[in-house]
Amino acid sequence: MNSSAEMPYEEAFRQVLAHRTMLKAYVQAIVRDPFLAEDAFSEVTLEIARSWNRFDRSRPFESWARGVARRVALTSIRKQGRQPVTLDDSVLESIGTELDAFGNEIELGLRKEALETCLGILTEANRELVRLRYFENRGYEEIARMLGRSVGALYVALTRIHAALHDCVRRKLRLA
Repeated sequence: MNSSAEMPYEEAFRQVLAHRTMLKAYVQAIVRDPFLAEDAFSEVTLEIARSWNRFDRSRPFESWARGVARRVALTSIRKQGRQPVTLDDSVLESIGTELDAFGNEIELGLRKEALETCLGILTEANRELVRLRYFENRGYEEIARMLGRSVGALYVALTRIHAALHDCVRRKLRLA
């Protein structure tokens, strides 16, 4: 059942899906509760579809969608009977700009593939550091104790790993 009246909503949903990660992260930054963020994101999706005919296509979708997301997220917080801890507009804009730099879902997928490839190139010891720090979310002090290294040595090692991964991902993305 593809009537022409449904087509604008389809485009709205395509845009939301293409920018899903950015929008979810933005809502999470505002509501600061993972369960409320999921509910608010569903409401954001519906509100974008409802408001789609008011979206000025000459403007970037991302900034318009973040405006919708902000209003919906704040309303969700208030409905929960909580006082919103609002971030300054300049902070929210800065978060939005940083999120835009990651790109849409396709670009994120390419970055993820590149990162996975680059992680595979690391030495076993460096992969273990990444696993402990980022996949197990262990603190520097705990990792230092586990591995018998100083916290300073871990900072240096992880800084070097970050730089190597950053360079590797950039090279892989240029080749893609």
